[in-house]
Amino acid sequence: MTIARHVKNAALALLALSSVGVLQGAYANGTASGTTISNQATVDYSVGGVAQTQITSAAASFVVDTKIDFTVSEVSGNATPTHPGQTNVVATFSVTNTGNSTQGYVLTVANETGTTLFTHVDNLDVNNRRIFVDGNGNGTYEAGTDTATNINSLANGAAGVSVTVFVVADIPAGAANNTYANVRLTAQATPVGSTTPIPQTAGADTAGVDVVWADAGRDNSESAADQYAISVALTISKTVALISDPFNSTTNPKAIPGAVMEYTIVVTNSSTVQDATGVIVGDTIPTTTSFQPGSIQLNGGGLPDSNFSAGKVTVNAGTVVKNNGTVNGTATVKFRVTIN
Repeated sequence: MTIARHVKNAALALLALSSVGVLQGAYANGTASGTTISNQATVDYSVGGVAQTQITSAAASFVVDTKIDFTVSEVSGNATPTHPGQTNVVATFSVTNTGNSTQGYVLTVANETGTTLFTHVDNLDVNNRRIFVDGNGNGTYEAGTDTATNINSLANGAAGVSVTVFVVADIPAGAANNTYANVRLTAQATPVGSTTPIPQTAGADTAGVDVVWADAGRDNSESAADQYAISVALTISKTVALISDPFNSTTNPKAIPGAVMEYTIVVTNSSTVQDATGVIVGDTIPTTTSFQPGSIQLNGGGLPDSNFSAGKVTVNAGTVVKNNGTVNGTATVKFRVTIN
């Protein structure tokens, strides 16, 4: 073998290695769909010790196909707290385009049944489910701004490009305390401006731009679930205790005229997800009794007699905190009356 042929073979080998490196780099960077990639090979050689004119091949070209790849994820990482009868409750998702072309996405949402999320099992369906795309990118649902119900166009990028999607629903008025409703948002890639899912190209590679589904399930369908946690915030109980009477004082008293009776009202928040705010406790005393001044208490602290007016005790209990998993939040109101 001549030195010239050694040089030729080495040059061809280097050309082959160089081409492989270029293609691998393009794959890692997500070369845009529809890009035409074209290059030529050259050979330098000598004959009889005389350098010859470089030989150049014809150009070899191909078109980069479309890689459909995207994800759907729940944003907050926890359930959305709400209560019976609340309307327009928002669950937040994100759709991310990790493919190599700008796509549209058609969106659907459905109730789930019996699935577990955030350690709670779904046992309720929400009503009036709607989907809205974040129109200004601020991550907050705004009814007047966020009006699109599908993603018309979402660009792609090296690290993926995301858009926020809101699921808005109404909670049934009769929902029970500590019930949970899971909803699942599903996205399918479409051509820009369309609501028809884009199909995968069947068969061998064509000369045009083919489509490959590269999402997790390789089915052009990705989804994520979020949960509405519904709580009936408060329950109330009331008891009465005999404190004293005019003859026996506090030793074995009897409920005779002149006896002092103490009412205890306990407001309990059994919700595990929400505090109850603006809590007002009211109790109209029986007409056969008289209010005992200086007897009103809230959580063991004395309150002024101004909380008694027109035959009614009214106490602003403020916030009754949610159940922390071991002890329910409570507010306890006490006051005394005398039997007429």
